[in-house]
Amino acid sequence: MALQKKLAGGFAALNSGRIADCYSKVILRTVAGMVRGGFCGENRGTLERCAAQGRVPGKGEKGGLCARQNGRCRQSIWVRTEDLEEADWQDWSYSVDGGGIWEETLPEWDLKECWHTEGGLGLYDRPASCDGFQRIVPIRNRKELLECVQQLNGAPADPGTLYRLEADLDLGGMAWTPIGLDANTPFEGCFDGGGHLIRNFVLNSRRHPYAGFFGWIGAGGTVQNLALDCVLLGGGSIAAPLCGNNEGTISNCTVSFHGAPSRCTGGLAAQNSGIITHSAAVGTLGRKALIPWWAAALLLLLLCIPAPLYFSLTAQAAAQEVFAPVILDPNAKPIDPETELTPEPGQQTDTSASFIMNAEMYVSTENYVGSAGLRCPSWSSRGFVATVRLTPEDQARLGYDGGDFVTLYQSGLIAPGYGVDVITLAPLPDGSRLPAGTYELSVLLEFYDMETNEKSAVNTEVPLEVTVG
Repeated sequence: MALQKKLAGGFAALNSGRIADCYSKVILRTVAGMVRGGFCGENRGTLERCAAQGRVPGKGEKGGLCARQNGRCRQSIWVRTEDLEEADWQDWSYSVDGGGIWEETLPEWDLKECWHTEGGLGLYDRPASCDGFQRIVPIRNRKELLECVQQLNGAPADPGTLYRLEADLDLGGMAWTPIGLDANTPFEGCFDGGGHLIRNFVLNSRRHPYAGFFGWIGAGGTVQNLALDCVLLGGGSIAAPLCGNNEGTISNCTVSFHGAPSRCTGGLAAQNSGIITHSAAVGTLGRKALIPWWAAALLLLLLCIPAPLYFSLTAQAAAQEVFAPVILDPNAKPIDPETELTPEPGQQTDTSASFIMNAEMYVSTENYVGSAGLRCPSWSSRGFVATVRLTPEDQARLGYDGGDFVTLYQSGLIAPGYGVDVITLAPLPDGSRLPAGTYELSVLLEFYDMETNEKSAVNTEVPLEVTVG
């Protein structure tokens, strides 16, 4: 399907099929030349009882529910906040006030077994059934999952076989190869997630024309009961966390993600001509154009690169100090040379200590896991330790009398050429967790000489916008 402009949707970029009883809670940042819809960028098919609860800030061609509505939209809404003006939204008639979601507002919605309104509009867990298969292939660990992917991409799936996930899996920040690469090798089987979560993997849309956990789900393909938490690297053609293109059936699936857009990007599926039911997408797409930062006694060189952000600073040779040995971070993985950002000629020096990190991070209240995208480039002369902290200002806003910074995460030493994609925010000292909301956390970066263990630069402090939801 040829698209003249970039297209993004909180749930699907382009829908020509049927989507029912689904919702998105995605922040869609402004991207030049991009058409953005809170639920669907463009709808040419059918939307039934769907809801968009995220935000579409900025200007341009956009819609709270759909930026372009050329199909059928029945009993579907987007939830607006008080600060919005009707004149700015072409689909204002589909909006409801955030405090006005009740049975009278949604007369045809199943608010007993499908939807709930406690703590905001959401879906009850209603697993899809998977009976009648002659053979079941269990997937119990990362090794078995990768073997399954290799097998499915090498030969058509057996329609009598059910591929069933039997445990939560952490993929360790690996670059993911989609199941069903394109229209010539679609996924035509049945994949049952069993209600389990697969997290900590990266989708690179520049490597795969249809980037997603599934690249292309064919008309005979079914995906159900699966949860994903991943990072999108944009700049390619078609990308979404669950699948690039869906012609089959998706049900009871949820995704959490953070990343940059491609030409056609969806929160769950990029292009849908099949059926999607009882599924949800939560996350952030796009990045702020500028990010404020401050540092003490440093010459800080900021390069404006869309995603992720790149920083370079000059290490200080004076007043070096030896600290207790810093342990290498056990979760750090080698940076893929093909995705590493490199400095412009003349911007790298022998004393250059550098880092890369996301400007924003989405964290789910289910596990408090998010993608910080911490990287120490291979050409950096220093490694670093990163500490993510809750500021006194945000503590005061929460009514938590902590006084000083509160550490929510601290890495080990991240060496040049290594990175940590995913981090987990710890509870506050009283055992409570950060409630839903947006926070500007402080990231403290301490640089070390890898050979002498000397602290070789003045500490650097940068902000990290975190959305908890």
